[in-house]
Amino acid sequence: MGLQKGDSDEVTPVSSIAIGEDEAKKLTDKVPVHLYFANEDNTRLKLEIRYMPVSEAKKSVNNLAGKIVEELIKGPSEGSALKSTIPKEAKLASPVKIDAESSTATVDFNKEFVSKHPGGKDAERITIYSIVNSLTELKEIEKVKFTIDGKAQKEFKGNFRFDSAFPRTASLISKEVPSSGTADYEEAIQNEDIMLEHEVGNMEAGDATVPEKDKNNENNKNNEKDKNNENNKNDKNNKNDKNDKKSGEVYQEEDGITEEIFNEFGGALDENGEIME
Repeated sequence: MGLQKGDSDEVTPVSSIAIGEDEAKKLTDKVPVHLYFANEDNTRLKLEIRYMPVSEAKKSVNNLAGKIVEELIKGPSEGSALKSTIPKEAKLASPVKIDAESSTATVDFNKEFVSKHPGGKDAERITIYSIVNSLTELKEIEKVKFTIDGKAQKEFKGNFRFDSAFPRTASLISKEVPSSGTADYEEAIQNEDIMLEHEVGNMEAGDATVPEKDKNNENNKNNEKDKNNENNKNDKNNKNDKNDKKSGEVYQEEDGITEEIFNEFGGALDENGEIME
């Protein structure tokens, strides 16, 4: 199906495939949305693609964002091995709002979003980022803030700060697990630091300073930089001393060492008159 024979008897794809009006309407009347639910052991996020009427998507991006959250509340498709990340009692207390200037969406849940959640660091993280990663699939959204019944809440079940915006964290998505030595690995480390910033205990509420982990890393980098600078300075001094010792000697071209070569290698020779590497 969908193949035809050319002049050379090779099988090649046809340029078009005829489908019925009903099938075509199903394709043109729907838009895909990307939803992230928990995997079997509730440690990673897995993608489920669901289709939504174009009419809903065309209303406004705010409306589409709200529909995405509602689909997440419904949970994974029937028969799926994936797990829900939001309590079934949770509902949107007000429509999702998107600030165009900061590309930040504010999701306002009812109190059951918190009270009916089982808690625990892993479960809290998966719930937060299932919403964040699903909404940031929309190009208009880069970060997500949460409110409960219209009010900011300091913490979410005791393990994560809940009063600042959360950026997308792709390292939690199972199909995008980074491997060491790649750019994705660097992104994963960065994302881990971002998650640490939201964990209770790493930063006080309203504190915009770098977490202690990052401070220590920065101090270690500075110490290492100072040590390298000191070593480079010593090497330069040693090199200058050797050059001073040889400055009064004349090197003949017939010896295989011209002045140009000598200077190119820094003017340093060993005790046998050989160029030092």
